[in-house]
Formats: sequence, structure tokens, C-alpha cells
Amino acid sequence: MPLHLEALNSTIAQFLMEVHVVSKADNQKHAVAALDTLHDESHSLASSSVRVWPLLIALTSNNLSYARGGDLLHWWDTYPVPAALSAPYNDQKSWGIVPAWGFGVVTESSTDISRGTLLWGFWPTANIPVSLQLQPSKPKGYWAETSESRQRLMTIYNIYSEEGRIDLPETMPTTSIASLLGEDTLNRLAWTTLFRPIWQTGYLLSRHTFTSSPASLLPVHPLGIDRPWTATDADISAAVVISLSASSKTARSFAYHMFRRSSAEERPLGFLQVSQTPELLEAVPEKLVTDVPAKAVKYEQVGEAMEWIGGLKPARIVLVDFGARAGTLVRFVDAIEGHSNFGGAKTTIVNVGSEQKVYSTDDIKENRASMQTMGKIQFNTSAVRDTAIRQTSADDYYAHVQPVWDDWLRVSHDIMPDIRVTLGWGVSGEEGIERGWSRLCQGSVDTQEGLVYTM
Repeated sequence: MPLHLEALNSTIAQFLMEVHVVSKADNQKHAVAALDTLHDESHSLASSSVRVWPLLIALTSNNLSYARGGDLLHWWDTYPVPAALSAPYNDQKSWGIVPAWGFGVVTESSTDISRGTLLWGFWPTANIPVSLQLQPSKPKGYWAETSESRQRLMTIYNIYSEEGRIDLPETMPTTSIASLLGEDTLNRLAWTTLFRPIWQTGYLLSRHTFTSSPASLLPVHPLGIDRPWTATDADISAAVVISLSASSKTARSFAYHMFRRSSAEERPLGFLQVSQTPELLEAVPEKLVTDVPAKAVKYEQVGEAMEWIGGLKPARIVLVDFGARAGTLVRFVDAIEGHSNFGGAKTTIVNVGSEQKVYSTDDIKENRASMQTMGKIQFNTSAVRDTAIRQTSADDYYAHVQPVWDDWLRVSHDIMPDIRVTLGWGVSGEEGIERGWSRLCQGSVDTQEGLVYTM
């Protein structure tokens, strides 16, 4: 869906330094706190640092996960609430800033990164400048955030990359920096902001965990750690792969990689997509001219799905859960175990996503218990990426990723014509992050909508 700068510029007035804060005890409780001054702005920039204004960020179900696991996995450490916020929102024990993926613009630098450079990475859900302490990484144009406070974060969240530049005036504009972008550029960056993080999850799951070339590319356990994951574990050539919550954006990215597998040795025996809206998925295999046998069904069509799977006579069934509604996975596993045609087919369950909701303490305990009882394996994007890079090099990893990403970008609108970017602006109000967070907590952002915000 096109994004119109006229609407953007007429609605955004002057820069307001606002911070979206979320209660660490109850993620549904959130607020917007204004900031008159920022300690960081009044001090000269440290060496090996850049000062950046967030430009575009996306809110997805992943952000709910960042809040839910903020203490355990240290996402709260990324951007602690500023001490200058009014009470009670300056209490770092009780309130936090949920980080989000997107683009920022460098406004000051003591590194080789020039002013006006667009950086891709992890930003606060706030309309404030941030300082990053960066060291060159690989390949060229990639940087690692080295601040001591962020070193408990998984590595993927501390990597920033240069993605072009924009011409910044000497004096910062009094409207959104996004007003400096052309409409086509804004469209492109908004789409990238929405998809780039979740696309990488689908890519890693296909290429490295279920690799089709185990002789040259060592299979990586879904957790990405040093656990056994053999060529047999990675081999899906005799398997039916079932994608649950298949209309989600991460699941669609994974489906793209499945459909791009060409030879019989690479592709799955069949690919079943389970969704409340299967009609959105049915045309994709034909558009991608794939040889992978595919079917899309609704959640309640378990019986029809089992008959289709049974006709393929799989030796293995791989279920990948991208955040299906409660009870879906259990119903499918029970149906598989009770179907006479499957014989001794091995079942593998990989957990990628979760439902779009705020989980209660009981929900979290129940999920942890089901991981054990059902033998689910959690997928960890950062750890799988780290392992893939260690096997070769960062240069080799990105040299393969970039053309695959470019190929996907060229066809992405055609294979997902239903997905629309809803462009919001700023932090507060109905058009800002404030309303977007409420909608995520309520589970009211459907799979066809993507929330992207200009700062």
C-alpha cells in the first residue's frame, strides 16, 4: 500500500521527545512520558560513537516477546528508561523501553560513519536521539555495539549496518526526518522495516537448520547451540512440513524458502499451510512456479489435512509453529498419532513464534510445560545465525544472504498482495506507538497488516 508524504507532513508538527514505557510486571500497562531535555544531548560524543535519531520502526508480535522475556534475555538492557523522565516512569526496576527493529539516521559521529548515514538495527520505541558505541565488524559496513550495558544481549541485537544515506540539512528539520525522504524511498524502507528481521528467521530455518546441502553446510540445531543435529535431522526430502499460523509474516517468509527448493533431494515431500485465511496462500506456489506439493487449509480442517498428508506417505512429519492459536498444535499431533496411514513416521516440532497476546504467568508456565511434554524445540534466530557465521565467515554468510533477500524483495508484493503497511507517526496518540502497543496487546493486528512508525 503506498504511503503518502502529504498526510505525513500535515499531521506531524514539531519534534516531541517522547518515550513509550511499558510496565515490566504487566506488559499491558503502558504510557507515554515526555522528555524536555536529554543528558546525552548535552554532552560531547564519546570516541567510537554515533548519535542517531530513530527514523522508521516496526511493531510486531516479536515486540511482545521482547517485553515478556525482557528480564531473562536482557532486552530491557538495550535502552533503559532515561533518569530525566518524570516519576514513576524513570524507575528502571518497574518500567522499560521495548526495543524495535528499523532504521535510524546518524546526526553526529566520531567514527568513520558519516552524518546522514542510514543505520539498520535495534532502536528504542521513542522519539529521542540515542548514542551507540560502535566498533567495525564484518563485512564492511557492519558495526558491533560494544557498550558494557548491552553485552548480555544476544549478538544479533547488537549488530548495525550502513544502508545508504540521506542529505541532512545543517539544522535538523522541525518536522519528521522522514519528510526528507522521497515517497518511493519511504515505501521501500517501510516494507523492509516490517519484513527484514522476520524474513531472516525463515531464511535461517530453511538454509541452516533444514539444510538441503549437509555435506557442504553443516546442519545447525534450532537452538543454535552445540547440540546434536545431524544430516538426518536436517533432511526433509521424505517429510511433510506443516506450517502452523501460516498466514503470519514469518511463516510466509519460511514458505518462500521452501517453495524455492528445486530438486527432489532438496524439497519436502509436501508442504501444508494451516491458517484461518488459507485463501491468501493458495496462489503462491503457482506464482513461484514450484514443484513442491502444497496445500493450504483452515485450522478446523484437520481431517482433510490428514488425508492429504497420508496420500504422500511421509517417513517424517515436521511441524513448525509460528504462533498458532491455543490447542492447534495438540490437535494436529493427536491426529497424526491416530492416523493409520502414517505408520512409524517420525514427528519433529519446532517452535518459532507465539500468539499475539500478553501472556499471564500461568500461560508462561503452561507453555514451558508443553515444551517438555510435547518435545518441542525452540528456534533461536540469533544463535543459529551466530553458528552459521562461525562455520564459514561473516563475509560468506552475508554474501549468500543478500542476493536471496534481493530476489525475495522483487517478488514479495506479488506473492503477498494482501499485506498492507499502516504508517503511523510518533509515539503518543491514536496514530503513534501508544495505540499500536494497545492493539498488539489486544491481539487486534491481523496478519495482513504491518505497523510501521516514523519518528
